[in-house]
Amino acid sequence: MINDETLELHKFMQARRTLFCYSGPLSEELLTSISNPVRQQLSESESDEGVAKRVFGVFVEQAQNIIRYATLRADTGEGVGTIAISVTDNDGFLIEAVNAIDSTKRTALEATLLELSMKDAKELRKMYKDRLRSGPPEGSEGAGLGFIEMARRVQRFEFEIADTENGPVFVYRGYVS
Repeated sequence: MINDETLELHKFMQARRTLFCYSGPLSEELLTSISNPVRQQLSESESDEGVAKRVFGVFVEQAQNIIRYATLRADTGEGVGTIAISVTDNDGFLIEAVNAIDSTKRTALEATLLELSMKDAKELRKMYKDRLRSGPPEGSEGAGLGFIEMARRVQRFEFEIADTENGPVFVYRGYVS
């Protein structure tokens, strides 16, 4: 007999037109390995090449956020999270990511994302250039450009920081068409 949970998962992923979904420990090596099939699926979709590049860019940025900042870590030290790409009703794409975050960074993350969500393309470009000149913010493991770059690539994004029994969890949804 087929496991009902497995069948329900399959139905759910098919109904959402999921192109890719991964949940578990994520490392730079694994990201490199899964990037090629993701890129190929995006290029095989009937979307514009520019759209495919923006989707791929947001996917990589979100994966790197899980790798660098997820507070839930595997025994091997990798960040643990979930990342998915689905096709939307208007044949655009939805990039989703979920990972546990440090509760002490919650307020700063919310403020940053709220500020980015209110900027237009010109303002985001200026923020990007200013960040390049000023360097990464304190505590950043990268250049500090990730969320700015994602905001520039998506039409819109949504986020939530949900409280769970194990601490706060960051949920991101970015839309590209």
